[in-house]
Amino acid sequence: MDEASGRDVLVLVDSDHADTPYDKWAAEAGIRAHLLVSRARYPQYRHVPGARAFDDYVSGGGVERAALELADSVPLSAVVARMEGDLLRAARLREALRIPGQDWSSALAFRDKVVMKSRLREQGVPVPEFAAVRTPVDLLAFVRHHGYPVVVKPALGSGSTGTQVLHGPEDMDALFAAGLPDHPEVEQFVEGIMHVVDGLIVDGGMRAAFVSRYVNDCLSFRAGGHLGSVQLTRDDPLTPRLIDYARQVLALLPTPDRTTFHLEVFHTPDDRLVFCEVASRTGGALTGAALRAAAGVDLDKEWFLAQTGHSQHGLVPCVHGAAPGRSAGWVVFYPERGRLAALPQSPPPFVAEQRLRGAVGTTYRGGEKSGVYLAGYVVTGRHADEVEDRMREVATWYAAQVRWEE
Repeated sequence: MDEASGRDVLVLVDSDHADTPYDKWAAEAGIRAHLLVSRARYPQYRHVPGARAFDDYVSGGGVERAALELADSVPLSAVVARMEGDLLRAARLREALRIPGQDWSSALAFRDKVVMKSRLREQGVPVPEFAAVRTPVDLLAFVRHHGYPVVVKPALGSGSTGTQVLHGPEDMDALFAAGLPDHPEVEQFVEGIMHVVDGLIVDGGMRAAFVSRYVNDCLSFRAGGHLGSVQLTRDDPLTPRLIDYARQVLALLPTPDRTTFHLEVFHTPDDRLVFCEVASRTGGALTGAALRAAAGVDLDKEWFLAQTGHSQHGLVPCVHGAAPGRSAGWVVFYPERGRLAALPQSPPPFVAEQRLRGAVGTTYRGGEKSGVYLAGYVVTGRHADEVEDRMREVATWYAAQVRWEE
């Protein structure tokens, strides 16, 4: 695809305008972006001419109908979809409209955890023992063979929604009482620190890659805790090792020629790397904002330009890891149960960006998923350990100022 191939692009939107100002990027590139937006995000895109809001954005069929009708009136050159839940339908739209980009087979390999891990295991990549769960017998038989603890999650899930760690028969009983998630899979629990490689593929080559590690775990939203991530600088010995690991994994999957990626991998106490999962999209929460603070790279913008044939306007080639002496991270806090009476103001000076999604006076029922946070902060520092220390300071400051009422 090149700049002459078309000026009209379809964009499925369920992300914050602060992360994906599609109108600004499109104007800079000289293209027309037709935005189909979820109702929850629409207030942030209301100013964009032609942007359409959908109450039934997730599953009502209105988005697909509007996309096909739009294609009857304008020659679409690309279908852009950033969020995990949009990847499969975007692939189907491309196939139906004969538009280049990620197809169904590729999207499924990055979306379905059973398909993903099956392909990698067949090619020798260490993955946890796992199995698809079609009936309770599958889950019970897996535990009989492999023992506890195990992790049960939706094979097509995102943001840790529906994920459960079962430590014993009581947890199993509770899961059956609540009901299994849609299309579940079960896998062995892996001890280790979860690391992440976020990056950008352009024309089949890795143009950018950044390594981070989680602080707390992705299920902390359920307990009202916080979740964070800190960037490792390129002089950390794990950075080149994990970037090379990501390159090997992506080479074994039907990776799109132009995509961002978000790969999660366990670094075990005995120094092994064990695959967790990978997505063909940018990491959630404040990943993009932290990378802008640490490296001055906007992965989402570069991904948008690459998909629409304008990648030469952006990123310098081969940015692999944040520079030594310049790290950043993000920390997010989740709703508790009750009425939000006050949100903290005036964060510490090392906070580069603040996102307040909560509305004072609103009653919440606790955390929903790891990406749905109440308040988020991008924290800067010289290295990962300093950023993590500062994140703890932010957590203390936040806890002292946020107020909830029963």
